[in-house]
Amino acid sequence: MKTINSWRLLVLFIGLLPSLAFALAGIAERISFFHYNNFATIERGHPSDICSGPDKWCIAFRKDGHQDFKDIEFSFKQVSIPTDSAIPYFIGQRLFDDSWLVYDLQKEQILIIDIDYSKVIDAWYSLGLAQPAYVNARNTRELLNETEDSVTFRWKMDLQVWLFMGLLPLTPVALIFWYLSGKSRQQYKKANSKVFIVFAYVFLMPVFFLIYTAISSFIGIIQQNW
Repeated sequence: MKTINSWRLLVLFIGLLPSLAFALAGIAERISFFHYNNFATIERGHPSDICSGPDKWCIAFRKDGHQDFKDIEFSFKQVSIPTDSAIPYFIGQRLFDDSWLVYDLQKEQILIIDIDYSKVIDAWYSLGLAQPAYVNARNTRELLNETEDSVTFRWKMDLQVWLFMGLLPLTPVALIFWYLSGKSRQQYKKANSKVFIVFAYVFLMPVFFLIYTAISSFIGIIQQNW
């Protein structure tokens, strides 16, 4: 009987491995959102699958939360830092082909796109705009302000991940308490003393707490990476 139960536990553990791998994959993939101007939010992948190129550190433009702008559904290597939130234009370098473009976020229109930076920057200057400074995925937090929702999500995600990972080493402790609970139940059956059954439930409390906390953290990681 003990052999059958052990095999059942092993099969259950192996069956849960794909879900565990999927959940913990989110530890590496990180997404943050930053205020850009009155028309757009910057989504920063560090690293992330939103990056359409070999470099998995990138930035992309989003409107109304998580929607794409017309004709710029791709990610960028770097974009201009806005000097005025009311100005709808930006100049940026695409990640997948290194070409440059000037875009109107208000009209959702590409004004110029070319691999030649000099042509694109001339079009930028023709709009009466000054020499641009650029922000990329690696210095976004230093140059732009992260949204409150993004900060809350990041802290919540980090807490759940570290809570889940921190509970894994406590598995032997839970097994010890489970063993002590079983021994107390055996003593209760032999001596018919309520003291032993009380100890059995007391020993089970930390086990259920660890299981509940681990499952809650695990589900939270899956939900936030779905």
